[in-house]
Amino acid sequence: MPESAKLIVTIVERGQGPSVQRLYSGRQAAWHYYMLGRGTASSELLDVLGLGSTERDVLITLASKSVARRLMRLLKEDRPEGLEAKGLAFDIALTGLNNIVATALERQGQRGENGGAPMEREDKNSLIMLMVNQGYTDEVMNTAREAGARGGTVLRARHAADGDVARFYGISVQEEKEILLIVAAGDTRGAIMETVNKKHGLRTPAGAVILSVPLDHVVRL
Repeated sequence: MPESAKLIVTIVERGQGPSVQRLYSGRQAAWHYYMLGRGTASSELLDVLGLGSTERDVLITLASKSVARRLMRLLKEDRPEGLEAKGLAFDIALTGLNNIVATALERQGQRGENGGAPMEREDKNSLIMLMVNQGYTDEVMNTAREAGARGGTVLRARHAADGDVARFYGISVQEEKEILLIVAAGDTRGAIMETVNKKHGLRTPAGAVILSVPLDHVVRL
């Protein structure tokens, strides 16, 4: 890729996604994917945090490294005026991308203002992704909380792998899935993954597939 690219994931309350998208688009980040999800916090916790509901907007944004750096600094340090959004945003380094898309992102980044000094990478945070059978997300999230997780976001999905995988490993594969996203600190990531795997792994009714990726920066909105 001409320049390192980033994937920015922004999770906010339902209806606030378009406001975030406009902010990003006005700063040379115009390649977005929009999804609907739900949070896992209880109603009591929502009241304490001042959040309206568990419904979430999930915005996936492709950006050059320089544009992503400017956006994360803007959210973390400047708190842009007029942006009324509650949730969090994080960025992940990409290792591959279509050449045409990568070139377009690089050109967008070059049109922006000077990015300033790089933000220090936060090695302490990881994104844990759990693909579980539909109907087991709350149970899996409760187990994750016991191991130190604070909350998560759920996306609906379908299993699309070859049936030979299930037959070879002797596991049952349900088509309807839910993807649970949990941002975890480094000192809790291992415990969360191990605990969930023991109680809800592939050979259990939940059928959880568990993975994690390091996050460069995390900003709470």
